Amino acid sequence: MKVVVSCDAVLKRDYYLEIIESVLDVVGEQCELYALVHREGKIVGPVEQRKIHSSFLSHKVDSFSELTQHNFLIPGAAKNLFIPCSVDLIINISRGYSHGILKCEKTKQITFIVEDIDSQIKKKTFKQKIFSSFVKSFQAKSLSQVDKLWVSNLNLIPASLRDKATVVAPPVKLMDYKILPDALFVRDYFVVNAESLTVEEAKAYIGLGKKFKFIGSDDHLESLKVGHEECFFGDRCGGELAPLLAGAMFLIDHEQNEVPVNTLKTLASGRPVLGMPNQFISYGEGYYNLADFNLSDDVSIPEFDKNKARGLALAFEELKFKHMINRELMSLSPLTKVEQESDNCC
Repeated sequence: MKVVVSCDAVLKRDYYLEIIESVLDVVGEQCELYALVHREGKIVGPVEQRKIHSSFLSHKVDSFSELTQHNFLIPGAAKNLFIPCSVDLIINISRGYSHGILKCEKTKQITFIVEDIDSQIKKKTFKQKIFSSFVKSFQAKSLSQVDKLWVSNLNLIPASLRDKATVVAPPVKLMDYKILPDALFVRDYFVVNAESLTVEEAKAYIGLGKKFKFIGSDDHLESLKVGHEECFFGDRCGGELAPLLAGAMFLIDHEQNEVPVNTLKTLASGRPVLGMPNQFISYGEGYYNLADFNLSDDVSIPEFDKNKARGLALAFEELKFKHMINRELMSLSPLTKVEQESDNCC
């Protein structure tokens, strides 16, 4: 059985790429990847060592925001990026577009729609407005070629398909994040997720005059770094980020639309989070509404059960997702080489 993985884009190291890597880990080293956009050399790691097929959009797009700006070209790109009939199964990880990559009718496809970045466009360009219905039609019709549909949220798909879909928690790598003894830390700083901030919001945190660190991708905050370089921790691997989160008083996270990855990593470390309402996680043990706290004063976090807070995060642990992929492969072909190689991966 020949299995390939398809996705919207391979552009940067983020939680979306981690989901793709989780699938590739299970399927095996020889698995090929089909992406609407791939910028060779943009990321490092095992993904780049695989054979990656991409569309003409790779020459036009350098980020996911640019991909949405060129969304009117995606139906054509998806048609030209044809997955051959020799493929038995496609495992598709979609952010709203790649489930429409053209395939043969006999080729089975499992699609996991993590999110719909097209619906998150805040201010549409003239072209985006003109082609909006065209793109939406492409997205909806493409779901007809899917044999099994997984979604992170039922609102991502038409109501007519919701009975056929399975809600799946997006996987997050949490193995590096553990509850550590309080005695190891002074805990005199807090951490802020930079990725979900506007420049004005970031300015407000700097203006508090308190000890903190911005974490995550922060290119959009470049203008604020002069004179505040020590505040920007940037994107780091788990080995570097885990002790920073474990030693923090709390994390502030403004993320509302995407999977709150940094929130989950912080909760897995047994540390509290002050966050905005998010569709993927509800307020509970260790996770509180940011609006209920006055950051200008000393913040007093309610007592909470660290293990219960960690439990909120572990619902997203990637090993569960890998087991799901493994079961799907086993059900299709129990004796394939793919399954024999990946049987112990989880």
